[in-house]
Amino acid sequence: MVANIERTQAAAASSGRPGGRRYRLISADSHVTEPGDLWTSRVDARFRDRVPRIERFEKGDAWVMEGVPRPIAFGFTVCAGNKPEDLRDWMFVEEMRGGGWDPSLRIGELDADNVDAEVLFPNRPWQSVVANQDPELHHAMVRAYNDWLSAYCAYAPDRLGGVAAIPNRGVREAVREVERVAQMPGFVGLLLSCYPHGDTRISPEDDDLWRAIEQTGMPIAIHILLNDQMPFQLDARKLPGTVHFYDAPKRQLELIFAGVLDRFPSLQFVMTEVDCGWTSYFAEQADDNYMRHSQATLKDRQLQRMPSEYMRDHFLYTFITDMYGIANRHRIGVDRMLWSNDYPHITSDWPQSWKTVNAQFADVPEDEKHAILAGNALRVYPRFIA
Repeated sequence: MVANIERTQAAAASSGRPGGRRYRLISADSHVTEPGDLWTSRVDARFRDRVPRIERFEKGDAWVMEGVPRPIAFGFTVCAGNKPEDLRDWMFVEEMRGGGWDPSLRIGELDADNVDAEVLFPNRPWQSVVANQDPELHHAMVRAYNDWLSAYCAYAPDRLGGVAAIPNRGVREAVREVERVAQMPGFVGLLLSCYPHGDTRISPEDDDLWRAIEQTGMPIAIHILLNDQMPFQLDARKLPGTVHFYDAPKRQLELIFAGVLDRFPSLQFVMTEVDCGWTSYFAEQADDNYMRHSQATLKDRQLQRMPSEYMRDHFLYTFITDMYGIANRHRIGVDRMLWSNDYPHITSDWPQSWKTVNAQFADVPEDEKHAILAGNALRVYPRFIA
C-alpha cells in the first residue's frame, strides 16, 4: 500500500502540462447534463423522431424517450447547491446552471467548489440509449454521445475527463467504438452499462471487448450497476441511493469466476457511486465461502487466487460520504478508494465540498488523504496528466 501511495504522489507532483497543475481534489464521479438537442442534432435525419429529446410541459421540461411511456423530469440531477425550496424534480432548463452542457461555464463551477478536475458520466436520459433494442439506432446514439462528450472535455482535458460509452448491441461494434474513442481527445476511461453482447449476463464472447480495452490501457467504470431496462421516474420517498452497492458484489464475482481477470490481468474496474465500507466485509465473506465450497460445488470453477486478491488488484470504489469506509480504509486499501461529489446531482455538497471533506478526513494522515482525494484518480485515470 505504501508503494502505491508513493507512486500516486509522484504522479501528482506534476501534471505533465505547461506550468504543472497540482491536483488536490478530483471528483471521480460527476455528471454532465446532456443538452436537449444532443441526439437530434447529431444522428441521421431518419432517426430524429426516435432519439431522446427535451420537451416543454406545463410544470417543467422533461426528457421524452422512445420506449419510456411518460416524460421523465430531471431536476434532482441538476439541483446541487439550490436552496431547499428549489429542490424539485420538475423544473425548466433556464433554471439550471449551464455548466452541464457548456464546458467554459463548468470550469467556473469547478472553481466555485475548489475542485481541480472531474471524471464525467452521463445523466438522466442515458439509460434509454443503453436499453434501446434497435442496433442501428443504438450505435448511432452511442457515437453521437461520445462525439459530444469528447468535444466537451477537450475544452479543458486536464480538468474534464470524459468516460466514453461502450455500446451493447454486439461485441464487434463495441470493439470498434472502443478503438475509435481511444484515439479521441477528452476521454480518460470507458463506461460499461451493459455487457457488449446485449444483456447483463457475462458471456465468453465478451472477451474480444476485454482484449480491446486492455490494449487501450483505459479503466472500465461501472456506474452503480449494469442494467438493460428503460429508465423510470425516480421516487424520492423510496430513498434512492441507499442500496447503490447491491449490484457491485455480483459484478465482481462474475468477472472473477468467469476468468476475465486471469485472461486480461491489466484490466482495472472502477465501481462508481457504490461506496467503500462494505468492501472489506464482502471480500472476507467471499474468501470464506470460496474455501468452504471450492472442493464441492465449485470443483469446476477453481480460481488461481483468492477472491479477495482479485478484488484488491482489479477493483476501485468511489464514495461521496462514507465515514465507516474512511475509518476502515486500511482494510479496504487506501489506494482503492476514490472521492466524488456527484455534481450536479441532489446528493452533491457543491459548492461546499471541502467542508464535508475536511470533516470526514480530520484524523487521516496527509499522504493517505491526498491519495483518496486526488492521487488514486490520477493513477487510475492517467490521461489527466498524459
